[in-house]
Amino acid sequence: MQVTAVGATVLATGDLMPQRPFALDPALRDLFAAACVFANLEVTLTSRTEAVDKLVCLRAEPALAAELAGAGVDVVTLANNHAADYGTAGLADTLAAVRAAGVRAVGAGPDLGTALEPAVVEVGGLRIGFLGLACTLPNGCGATADRSGVAPLRVLARFVVDPVSIDEQPGIAPYVETSPMPGDLEVVTDAVRRAAARADALVVGIHWGVPHGFAAEVQGELATYQRPLAQALIEAGADAVVGHHPHVLHGVEVHRGRPVFYSLGNFLSHSLLEREPAPRRPYPPYSWASLRGELNHLGGIARLRWERPGPPAAVELVPVHLDATGEPSPAIGEKAERALGRVVDLSRRFDTVLRRRDDVLEVAV
Repeated sequence: MQVTAVGATVLATGDLMPQRPFALDPALRDLFAAACVFANLEVTLTSRTEAVDKLVCLRAEPALAAELAGAGVDVVTLANNHAADYGTAGLADTLAAVRAAGVRAVGAGPDLGTALEPAVVEVGGLRIGFLGLACTLPNGCGATADRSGVAPLRVLARFVVDPVSIDEQPGIAPYVETSPMPGDLEVVTDAVRRAAARADALVVGIHWGVPHGFAAEVQGELATYQRPLAQALIEAGADAVVGHHPHVLHGVEVHRGRPVFYSLGNFLSHSLLEREPAPRRPYPPYSWASLRGELNHLGGIARLRWERPGPPAAVELVPVHLDATGEPSPAIGEKAERALGRVVDLSRRFDTVLRRRDDVLEVAV
C-alpha cells in the first residue's frame, strides 16, 4: 500500500499597512511561494473619503489588493482597528477588492456569523483553517447579528489608582486591569470549536494588546487579559495563535503544545514608517515616537509546519527588518540579533524553550 506523505507549511506575518505597490525582497517572495501565507491587512482598501470619527484613519486604493496576491499572500484577516476606518461601506470595498484579487479574507463580514466564519485551505494534504478576531474595537466597528463589521471580542478595563503612590508621584499612569467581556468570550470560543471541527489544524489571528509605548513600562507590554484569552482559544481548539497590533515583537508562549505569538510586529508599514500618521483630533497631544522608532523596524514571520492533524510539528520565528520606507527584508546579523534577542527576553516569563539556529528562532513545542 502506498502512503501519501503530507506536510503543510504556514507563514503568519505581522501588520501589513501598504500605501503603494510593494517592493518585496526576492528572498521573501521565494519564502512565500513555498507556503500558505496568512497576513493581517491593516488598512481599508477604498476610494471613499468619508472617514469615521477616530484619531487615525488609514486608507489605500483598492487596486493594491492585487499586490497581496502578487506577493503570495493567500489569506488575510481584516479583524483589526483600521478595517472600518471608512465605515461599513469601506469595509465592504475592502472585502470585495481582496476577494477579486483571489485572496481569502476572514475576521469581517456583513454580520457576526459571517465575520466568525473560517477560511479553510488545503495545504500539503491537510486542511488548514484560519480565523480572525479583534479586541481593538473603535465604536461601531464590531459586527453584530444585524450589522456588518469585524469579528469582535470586547475587553473590559478597570483603572486602578493607588492614592498613596499618586500623592508621591503626581502624573503617574493608573494600573490597568483588563478582562474579556462576559458573553463575548463564549461566542468566540464556540466559533473556534466550530472552525476546528472543519479543519485538521486551526490558526487564529488576533488583534489585541497595547501599541508600543501606550502602556506604563512598570506594567509590562502585555495587557492582563491576553494570557488567559490565549489559553482559552487554544483550549477551544486553536493550534496556533498569532497576534498583531503593538507594532513591535513580543514574546512567545507554548500552551498544550501550541504556540502563542503575542505580537509579530510590523511586516510592511508604509503607513507608519514611511510617513507619520496625521491625527484627526488635536487633543490630547499624543506622541507617535514609540511607533516609529528602531523597534518598529523589527518584525517576525511565524513559520508553522504540520505533518498530521493537531498541534504543529515545528515552529520557528524568522526575523525581518523594515527599511526607512517600511519595506521588509530578511533580518540578518546584528538586525536578527536585536529582533530575536528581544523575543528571547520577553519569552522568559513564560518558560518557553527557544533555540537559535543561525538567524532563525526555533520554538520547542
